[in-house]
Amino acid sequence: MRKYFEKKENDHNYMKIARYTKPKSQLILSNLIVAKVYLGYSKSMWDPTIFPFLFGIRNQFCTFDLDQTTHMIKKSVKLISKIHHLNGKILFVGLPEVGQNKLIKSFVFKNHSYISDQSWVNGVLTNGHGLFVYKKTFLNHFRSKNEKEKRFFYEKFGGILNLNTKPDLLVVYNHSRSLDALHEATKMNIPVISFINSGNNPEKVDYPVTGNFMSKPGGKIYSNLIKHLLN
Repeated sequence: MRKYFEKKENDHNYMKIARYTKPKSQLILSNLIVAKVYLGYSKSMWDPTIFPFLFGIRNQFCTFDLDQTTHMIKKSVKLISKIHHLNGKILFVGLPEVGQNKLIKSFVFKNHSYISDQSWVNGVLTNGHGLFVYKKTFLNHFRSKNEKEKRFFYEKFGGILNLNTKPDLLVVYNHSRSLDALHEATKMNIPVISFINSGNNPEKVDYPVTGNFMSKPGGKIYSNLIKHLLN
Protein backbone atom coordinates (compact mmCIF):
# COMPACT_ATOMS: atom_id res chain seq x y z
CA MET A 1 0.00 0.00 0.00
CA ARG A 2 2.94 2.36 0.46
CA LYS A 3 2.90 3.35 -3.22
CA TYR A 4 -0.49 5.01 -2.72
CA PHE A 5 0.71 7.22 0.11
CA GLU A 6 4.06 8.36 -1.24
CA LYS A 7 4.08 11.89 -2.60
CA LYS A 8 5.26 11.98 -6.19
CA GLU A 9 5.67 15.62 -7.06
CA ASN A 10 6.94 14.93 -10.58
CA ASP A 11 4.31 12.33 -11.41
CA HIS A 12 1.68 13.65 -13.84
CA ASN A 13 -0.96 11.34 -12.34
CA TYR A 14 -0.16 12.57 -8.85
CA MET A 15 -0.57 16.21 -9.90
CA LYS A 16 -3.87 15.33 -11.58
CA ILE A 17 -5.10 13.67 -8.39
CA ALA A 18 -3.97 16.56 -6.23
CA ARG A 19 -6.02 18.99 -8.30
CA TYR A 20 -9.00 16.66 -8.59
CA THR A 21 -9.52 15.67 -4.96
CA LYS A 22 -10.23 18.97 -3.20
CA PRO A 23 -13.97 19.01 -2.61
CA LYS A 24 -15.19 22.27 -1.08
CA SER A 25 -15.93 21.79 2.61
CA GLN A 26 -18.87 24.19 2.57
CA LEU A 27 -20.54 22.36 -0.31
CA ILE A 28 -20.10 18.98 1.36
CA LEU A 29 -21.40 20.31 4.67
CA SER A 30 -24.49 21.87 3.13
CA ASN A 31 -25.36 18.63 1.31
CA LEU A 32 -24.95 16.65 4.53
CA ILE A 33 -27.28 19.04 6.38
CA VAL A 34 -29.96 18.90 3.67
CA ALA A 35 -29.81 15.07 3.68
CA LYS A 36 -30.00 15.02 7.51
CA VAL A 37 -26.89 12.87 7.70
CA TYR A 38 -26.37 14.34 11.18
CA LEU A 39 -29.36 12.41 12.59
CA GLY A 40 -28.29 9.05 13.99
CA TYR A 41 -30.14 6.35 15.87
CA SER A 42 -31.86 6.62 19.22
CA LYS A 43 -29.40 6.69 22.12
CA SER A 44 -30.85 3.37 23.27
CA MET A 45 -29.37 1.81 20.11
CA TRP A 46 -26.00 3.57 20.10
CA ASP A 47 -22.52 2.09 20.43
CA PRO A 48 -20.68 4.19 23.06
CA THR A 49 -17.48 4.11 20.98
CA ILE A 50 -19.19 6.52 18.55
CA PHE A 51 -19.34 9.25 21.20
CA PRO A 52 -16.20 11.20 20.05
CA PHE A 53 -17.85 11.72 16.63
CA LEU A 54 -21.10 13.13 18.00
CA PHE A 55 -22.18 16.73 18.36
CA GLY A 56 -24.45 15.61 21.16
CA ILE A 57 -27.74 13.94 22.08
CA ARG A 58 -30.95 15.71 21.06
CA ASN A 59 -34.40 14.41 22.02
CA GLN A 60 -32.71 11.09 22.86
CA PHE A 61 -31.27 10.80 19.35
CA CYS A 62 -27.57 10.88 18.49
CA THR A 63 -26.53 13.84 16.35
CA PHE A 64 -23.25 13.71 14.44
CA ASP A 65 -20.59 16.41 14.30
CA LEU A 66 -20.73 17.16 10.58
CA ASP A 67 -17.46 19.09 10.64
CA GLN A 68 -15.76 15.79 11.50
CA THR A 69 -17.81 13.94 8.88
CA THR A 70 -16.78 16.49 6.23
CA HIS A 71 -13.12 16.01 7.14
CA MET A 72 -13.52 12.21 6.94
CA ILE A 73 -15.16 12.44 3.52
CA LYS A 74 -12.36 14.61 2.16
CA LYS A 75 -9.74 12.21 3.52
CA SER A 76 -11.54 9.19 2.02
CA VAL A 77 -12.06 10.96 -1.31
CA LYS A 78 -8.34 11.60 -1.57
CA LEU A 79 -7.50 7.93 -0.94
CA ILE A 80 -10.12 6.53 -3.35
CA SER A 81 -9.01 8.93 -6.09
CA LYS A 82 -5.35 8.12 -5.57
CA ILE A 83 -5.82 4.37 -5.80
CA HIS A 84 -8.22 4.68 -8.73
CA HIS A 85 -5.94 6.93 -10.80
CA LEU A 86 -2.92 4.74 -10.06
CA ASN A 87 -4.86 1.74 -11.43
CA GLY A 88 -5.27 0.04 -8.07
CA LYS A 89 -8.13 -2.33 -7.34
CA ILE A 90 -11.05 -1.25 -5.11
CA LEU A 91 -13.70 -3.63 -3.78
CA PHE A 92 -17.01 -1.95 -2.94
CA VAL A 93 -19.11 -3.88 -0.42
CA GLY A 94 -22.82 -3.03 -0.27
CA LEU A 95 -24.68 -0.50 -2.37
CA PRO A 96 -27.46 2.01 -1.66
CA GLU A 97 -30.73 1.53 -3.54
CA VAL A 98 -30.43 5.05 -4.96
CA GLY A 99 -28.39 5.08 -8.18
CA GLN A 100 -27.37 1.45 -7.80
CA ASN A 101 -27.42 0.57 -11.51
CA LYS A 102 -25.31 3.58 -12.47
CA LEU A 103 -22.82 2.73 -9.72
CA ILE A 104 -22.48 -0.83 -10.99
CA LYS A 105 -21.86 0.44 -14.53
CA SER A 106 -19.09 2.69 -13.17
CA PHE A 107 -17.47 -0.20 -11.29
CA VAL A 108 -17.53 -2.45 -14.35
CA PHE A 109 -16.32 0.24 -16.75
CA LYS A 110 -13.46 1.28 -14.46
CA ASN A 111 -12.48 -2.34 -13.66
CA HIS A 112 -13.26 -2.21 -9.94
CA SER A 113 -15.21 -4.91 -8.11
CA TYR A 114 -18.41 -4.91 -6.08
CA ILE A 115 -20.47 -7.30 -4.02
CA SER A 116 -23.78 -6.94 -2.21
CA ASP A 117 -23.50 -7.09 1.57
CA GLN A 118 -26.23 -9.77 1.40
CA SER A 119 -24.19 -11.81 -1.09
CA TRP A 120 -20.94 -11.85 0.89
CA VAL A 121 -19.37 -15.29 1.09
CA ASN A 122 -16.71 -15.95 3.70
CA GLY A 123 -13.35 -16.43 2.01
CA VAL A 124 -13.73 -13.75 -0.68
CA LEU A 125 -10.58 -12.13 0.72
CA THR A 126 -8.99 -14.79 2.92
CA ASN A 127 -9.38 -17.65 0.43
CA GLY A 128 -8.79 -15.80 -2.82
CA HIS A 129 -7.13 -18.78 -4.54
CA GLY A 130 -10.02 -21.11 -3.70
CA LEU A 131 -12.51 -18.56 -4.99
CA PHE A 132 -10.52 -18.09 -8.19
CA VAL A 133 -10.50 -21.86 -8.83
CA TYR A 134 -14.25 -22.07 -8.14
CA LYS A 135 -15.08 -19.22 -10.54
CA LYS A 136 -12.83 -20.63 -13.26
CA THR A 137 -14.27 -24.13 -12.90
CA PHE A 138 -17.86 -22.88 -13.00
CA LEU A 139 -17.28 -20.74 -16.09
CA ASN A 140 -15.49 -23.60 -17.87
CA HIS A 141 -18.60 -25.74 -17.37
CA PHE A 142 -21.07 -22.89 -17.82
CA ARG A 143 -23.05 -24.52 -20.65
CA SER A 144 -23.79 -27.58 -18.56
CA LYS A 145 -25.29 -25.53 -15.69
CA ASN A 146 -29.02 -25.01 -15.35
CA GLU A 147 -30.62 -21.56 -15.15
CA LYS A 148 -30.98 -21.66 -11.37
CA GLU A 149 -27.28 -22.40 -10.92
CA LYS A 150 -26.30 -19.67 -13.36
CA ARG A 151 -28.55 -17.11 -11.65
CA PHE A 152 -27.16 -18.00 -8.22
CA PHE A 153 -23.59 -17.75 -9.49
CA TYR A 154 -24.04 -14.29 -11.00
CA GLU A 155 -26.00 -12.99 -8.01
CA LYS A 156 -23.18 -14.05 -5.70
CA PHE A 157 -20.07 -13.55 -7.81
CA GLY A 158 -20.98 -11.43 -10.83
CA GLY A 159 -19.41 -8.29 -9.38
CA ILE A 160 -16.16 -10.00 -8.34
CA LEU A 161 -15.40 -12.03 -11.47
CA ASN A 162 -12.52 -9.62 -12.12
CA LEU A 163 -11.23 -9.83 -8.53
CA ASN A 164 -8.27 -12.17 -8.98
CA THR A 165 -5.82 -10.45 -6.62
CA LYS A 166 -6.05 -8.86 -3.19
CA PRO A 167 -7.78 -5.47 -3.50
CA ASP A 168 -5.89 -2.35 -2.46
CA LEU A 169 -8.92 -0.88 -0.67
CA LEU A 170 -12.30 -1.95 0.70
CA VAL A 171 -15.15 0.60 0.66
CA VAL A 172 -18.08 -0.47 2.85
CA TYR A 173 -21.47 1.21 2.54
CA ASN A 174 -23.46 -0.52 5.30
CA HIS A 175 -21.09 -1.21 8.18
CA SER A 176 -23.45 -3.28 10.32
CA ARG A 177 -24.22 -5.68 7.45
CA SER A 178 -20.58 -6.13 6.46
CA LEU A 179 -18.85 -7.32 9.64
CA ASP A 180 -17.56 -10.52 8.01
CA ALA A 181 -16.03 -8.51 5.16
CA LEU A 182 -14.44 -6.10 7.66
CA HIS A 183 -13.00 -9.01 9.64
CA GLU A 184 -11.44 -10.52 6.52
CA ALA A 185 -10.00 -7.18 5.42
CA THR A 186 -8.36 -6.78 8.83
CA LYS A 187 -6.81 -10.25 8.59
CA MET A 188 -5.50 -9.48 5.10
CA ASN A 189 -4.21 -6.02 6.07
CA ILE A 190 -6.45 -4.28 3.51
CA PRO A 191 -7.30 -0.63 4.33
CA VAL A 192 -11.01 -0.01 4.88
CA ILE A 193 -13.26 3.00 4.37
CA SER A 194 -16.58 2.36 6.09
CA PHE A 195 -19.72 4.49 6.42
CA ILE A 196 -20.71 4.23 10.07
CA ASN A 197 -23.94 5.07 11.88
CA SER A 198 -24.32 5.62 15.61
CA GLY A 199 -24.99 1.95 16.29
CA ASN A 200 -21.59 0.88 14.93
CA ASN A 201 -18.10 0.62 16.40
CA PRO A 202 -15.61 2.69 14.38
CA GLU A 203 -12.48 1.70 16.31
CA LYS A 204 -11.10 -0.95 13.94
CA VAL A 205 -11.83 0.97 10.74
CA ASP A 206 -8.91 2.73 9.07
CA TYR A 207 -11.05 5.48 7.54
CA PRO A 208 -14.47 5.76 9.21
CA VAL A 209 -17.05 8.14 7.73
CA THR A 210 -19.62 8.79 10.42
CA GLY A 211 -23.22 9.79 9.77
CA ASN A 212 -26.57 8.42 8.68
CA PHE A 213 -25.98 7.48 5.04
CA MET A 214 -28.59 4.70 5.12
CA SER A 215 -31.51 7.02 4.33
CA LYS A 216 -32.51 7.70 0.72
CA PRO A 217 -30.92 11.22 0.71
CA GLY A 218 -27.80 9.86 2.46
CA GLY A 219 -27.54 7.02 -0.06
CA LYS A 220 -27.80 9.55 -2.87
CA ILE A 221 -24.83 11.49 -1.46
CA TYR A 222 -22.81 8.25 -1.36
CA SER A 223 -23.78 7.29 -4.92
CA ASN A 224 -23.04 10.72 -6.37
CA LEU A 225 -19.72 10.92 -4.55
CA ILE A 226 -18.47 7.54 -5.78
CA LYS A 227 -19.66 8.11 -9.36
CA HIS A 228 -17.92 11.49 -9.40
CA LEU A 229 -14.65 9.97 -8.21
CA LEU A 230 -14.64 7.16 -10.77
CA ASN A 231 -15.55 9.30 -13.80
